[in-house]
Amino acid sequence: MQFSVIYSVDVPQGVSIKDYTPPQVRKIWDKTEGDEQYEYDYLEGDWTKGRHRKWVAILNRDQFDAFIEKVGLYAEDTETMGSIGAPGFGFGWSPAISFTSDDRDAILNAYVTPLPETSKVGDERDWDRVRNAVLSVYAA
Repeated sequence: MQFSVIYSVDVPQGVSIKDYTPPQVRKIWDKTEGDEQYEYDYLEGDWTKGRHRKWVAILNRDQFDAFIEKVGLYAEDTETMGSIGAPGFGFGWSPAISFTSDDRDAILNAYVTPLPETSKVGDERDWDRVRNAVLSVYAA
């Protein structure tokens, strides 16, 4: 299985964004947003001068496991409206599972679309099975 990932990080002033950079960032990941997209300057204190990054990638299982372990993400059971522009899907829509973190020094989120290796054309029941399988492995 592969995973199409859209990962965003926001940190306050004084916290290194490098601590939340995905593994093999220059080899696997494409940066799509930088500090100009920072949206949390309305918060108080150090958050007024924070930093932002967004990266996208298609990862194999080992790369995905290394990624979520390094940045401390886990799958949320909350339904999402999906992703637009997920890697491998062009500008189209794809279903997605939200991953988050309880890190107090950063706002982390990844929208993940599992890409099972199958020739079968899927329907909503198939997505539910894939979603449930991912949640059973990666939920907190």
